[in-house]
Amino acid sequence: MAGIAVAGFGLFHANAGKSRPSVSIPAQLRKEFTPALPAFISLNQRRHEVLLSKSLQTSLIRCFDTNNAASAKSEEKAQPNNRYFGRDTIADAVARIAPAVANIYAQQGRVLYDGKIGSGTLIHEDGYILTCAHVVFDTTNAVYSADGEVSVRLQDMEKNIVGRVVDAYVDLDIAIIKINSSSSSLPTAKVGSSNKLRPGDWAIAMGSPLSLQHTIMLGIISCVHRTSHELGLTGMPMKYIQTDCAINPENSGGPLCNVDGEVVGVNVETMNVEKAPGVSFAVPVDFISAIIKPFQNCQRPVRPDFGWVMRNVSEENFEALKKYYPTFPNTKEGIFVHKVIEGSPADRAGIRTGDVVVNVNLKRVRNIKEMMDAMGRRYGATVMVTVKRADARFGKDSFFYLSINFKEKDVAEASTLIEA
Repeated sequence: MAGIAVAGFGLFHANAGKSRPSVSIPAQLRKEFTPALPAFISLNQRRHEVLLSKSLQTSLIRCFDTNNAASAKSEEKAQPNNRYFGRDTIADAVARIAPAVANIYAQQGRVLYDGKIGSGTLIHEDGYILTCAHVVFDTTNAVYSADGEVSVRLQDMEKNIVGRVVDAYVDLDIAIIKINSSSSSLPTAKVGSSNKLRPGDWAIAMGSPLSLQHTIMLGIISCVHRTSHELGLTGMPMKYIQTDCAINPENSGGPLCNVDGEVVGVNVETMNVEKAPGVSFAVPVDFISAIIKPFQNCQRPVRPDFGWVMRNVSEENFEALKKYYPTFPNTKEGIFVHKVIEGSPADRAGIRTGDVVVNVNLKRVRNIKEMMDAMGRRYGATVMVTVKRADARFGKDSFFYLSINFKEKDVAEASTLIEA
């Protein structure tokens, strides 16, 4: 290289004023001594870094498309897509999902509950929002307000609007909120597939940490199937997506997204952020698909919500439930109906607060997860539910067959006593 430089210098001066000289450098030397272009370039003009031009696409990093990638169980079959990870990739994904991200404030009556804030995602244009149950429930599993009211604000809204809890599954930490907006069509998020995620995939979390609305956090997927047993959590077995995105109590309930701007998880607070910064978790959307899909596919005048708040029955909470609910039956398994929303499909079918669901579509269910598996395709259809309740007329527990119809204008027939 030194010899080539000297020769080039001599040729330049020898041919000054003549045609422009050129020096041929062997291809191997060019490859060895040409520095690689940086993958990420700062946009800060005060820093002395070269900005990438559109002609330098080969210097960008290839990324894996989460839509076409194989599942975590068959990573070797994953193929890189034909596009590249550019400086606008994250911004474009955020632009797709941000209008559908909601800030949720729990309230008591007409007063906001001090310090309680969460996030959520609009999943249906009629105003249905997916969030965490702990955003609208406290540690004793009591709704913050008697009618389940919360205060909600979207990115493009100038003021808060009232929302109401229409479905909640305490043990899954998942809830659905309904808002009524003057807009004929609200922005909705596209739901992706959590089963197609792989460790190392990019992850985008959105929410309101420290009450800072519409905050964006970037990280990677650390683990796609972290079990509740590994986290030391008791109760119903669960699987979580582990990320290194910054998640805390105030932005839990918000969406975890892929680089295509699709929701792949619901952010939850399951670890002490002071002891384990950079370790956060999300409920995978495929794990709760029985809850989400009806809202993605329903058409008017079908209501996709049941209109109930539920939690599992266990030996730990059996005595407390028997004490506070006079119609609670003598059973230690099933799904307890904590609350029924007035006028909802569950209410019209005759389900009452204190009932315990033991069968769904003729399948025995012992917890919420089994109920999700047995529920099947329900939008526009009828779900057969068997509940058990203590019946004062007979002085013993009784079973009732109930038909939950999701068409708003249809009223279900009265419940029928099957057996004592």
